[in-house]
Amino acid sequence: MSAHAAVVVHRRVAWNETDAAGHNHFSAVFRWIEESEHELYRQLGFEPTMIDRIPRVHIEADYRQRLYFGQWIAVEVAVGSVGRASCEFSFTVRTEDDQVAAEGRYVIVHVSSTSSGSTPWPEDVRTALTADHRFAVRSGLVDE
Repeated sequence: MSAHAAVVVHRRVAWNETDAAGHNHFSAVFRWIEESEHELYRQLGFEPTMIDRIPRVHIEADYRQRLYFGQWIAVEVAVGSVGRASCEFSFTVRTEDDQVAAEGRYVIVHVSSTSSGSTPWPEDVRTALTADHRFAVRSGLVDE
């Protein structure tokens, strides 16, 4: 992963994240990375109102292993690069024994709520995203 800001969120696969075949539904990965990205913002001290100004504009995901209800996973989201108004993230979902279950990348764009098109990142946000901050958290969505 990058030398920029990153977070690893440890959680369990929830029942509603599985499909009729008994393993994770493909869309669950998108929720996991979004939850982890939001946790990264909390750890960096960003205002919650920033969330409505950073739509996703591209995502790629490769699935390597199935995940099952109750299984522990670690979801890592890391800043790869920060442009004038965009930010590329990489993500990896790993099993408890460190096997890669899913990985990929996605791009967000900073926009203004009052105009169309992108707007440059505020300098404090750019600085935080590009700093070498590493966080590890245990999700509140898990049982002990």
